[in-house]
Amino acid sequence: MIKPERLRRLITQTVPYFANNPDQLQLFYANGHIHTTGAASLSYQYHYELEIIVTDFPDHPDLLFVPIMEFVREQQSELLYNVDNQQKIQFEIDPNNHKTHDIYIKIPLTERVVVQQTGDQYQVHHAAEPQPTEWQPIEKLTIFVNREKQYERTATPAG
Repeated sequence: MIKPERLRRLITQTVPYFANNPDQLQLFYANGHIHTTGAASLSYQYHYELEIIVTDFPDHPDLLFVPIMEFVREQQSELLYNVDNQQKIQFEIDPNNHKTHDIYIKIPLTERVVVQQTGDQYQVHHAAEPQPTEWQPIEKLTIFVNREKQYERTATPAG
């Protein structure tokens, strides 16, 4: 599965806290299953919940949620554009003290895996996500929290 590592890379590039505290960002896969059609191809689709656990986070949660929503828009857009899925991203925030909190986030993800057979060998690749046409990829991202610039980047990270 490749989406969790893409999200980890985006979050660690976007949120300065994780540069010095990479172990405070943990990703787990839960409730997974494989969807297959029984067609001639061995292609299938992963379905799972990505559980994100952030511990001792000292910043405003918006700093974390903005890159997550950017990821969702590019990698799992049906969570935004399908009315039945718009409330499927779940979270909990537990204050530890007056300075930090633990954040728990669950995002349902799917990944299409295309399997092609040539003779006795299989080639496997993850299919790209379909992209809605009504928006353009983010060219420049700047995150402000309480009017203070927290992060800025000028190109969408390669997936």
